Amino acid sequence: RVASCPTTSFTSTHIVHRNPTMTMNPLVDLMTMNFPYATEIVCVAMAIQGSMNVRNGPNKSGDMHWFHALLRSTLAGYAGATFTNVFMGRPSAMFSNDVFFGSCLIGYGLVNWTPLDVGYYVLNTFPGTLFTTVFAQVFRVGGVAGFSDAAFNAFKDNPSVYYPTPVFGPILFPSMLGNMGGFFTNGIDAYVEKALPWMIQQSVSCSAFYHFYAHDAEGYIGVTLRSYVKPLAIQFMALMGADGKQSENDALFARFMVGCFMVVMGILRMPQILGPRFSPFMTACDVLGGMMGGKKKKVNAKPPSSSGKKNKKKNQ
Repeated sequence: RVASCPTTSFTSTHIVHRNPTMTMNPLVDLMTMNFPYATEIVCVAMAIQGSMNVRNGPNKSGDMHWFHALLRSTLAGYAGATFTNVFMGRPSAMFSNDVFFGSCLIGYGLVNWTPLDVGYYVLNTFPGTLFTTVFAQVFRVGGVAGFSDAAFNAFKDNPSVYYPTPVFGPILFPSMLGNMGGFFTNGIDAYVEKALPWMIQQSVSCSAFYHFYAHDAEGYIGVTLRSYVKPLAIQFMALMGADGKQSENDALFARFMVGCFMVVMGILRMPQILGPRFSPFMTACDVLGGMMGGKKKKVNAKPPSSSGKKNKKKNQ
């Protein structure tokens, strides 16, 4: 039996997932947003990241009109929160949750409207980028868990005849959340024509793991996954300070592992470390492709020159 997780409403916000009775390792508290002002901090961090992306990208020259820059910054950080609920017939979270748009105004102001541009310069340093990256990723972790939970609860009573648990809805719904900004800003063709964007790789892999581990109580994918992972998960969560009930909570462990992966990848992909082109999935594919393909011998297709033949005859 899959342990239940705290329900998360996606009509107002997809990130509030706190349990005041939990007193575990600070890392677990970070990934589950169990710390003071968690919602406000991660929302502002997400808004700052969106504003910094516009300031360092389309508005690098500073020629963009302030309202144009504000709109681009808002959509860079909150396109998913703005549009994704529409797919489930729900109101936009930007309308139903004042914290979201308020955070966009604060983030834009810190990046663009501080005296002597001190906000931009501080946030553009390595510590500033690290801060916004970590807490923006925690925001996204909440989106994966919250939107997957919401889609599963909406569709769980009507699975297909081929599998006892809804498969695609609880994976695609949070995946759309994480990629709406890319689709909206670049368009479908420009976003995916050259390569598989990292945000798609991250959102689909994390949503799939979270969904099957936390929700798939009867299907062979979830059962098999937990049969291998859960014995280690219980011991690991106990080491992290979880009590017996918390150690058995599949949703808690899945969210924590998804959070660790997303935060670590966010840090590794910072420009100061491995850069935004890094992907562990593509790296693994390249390594496997090289191992399976082997080394190809270089063939010199250039024919020997006629002068070389003449010199050879003279020497004979």
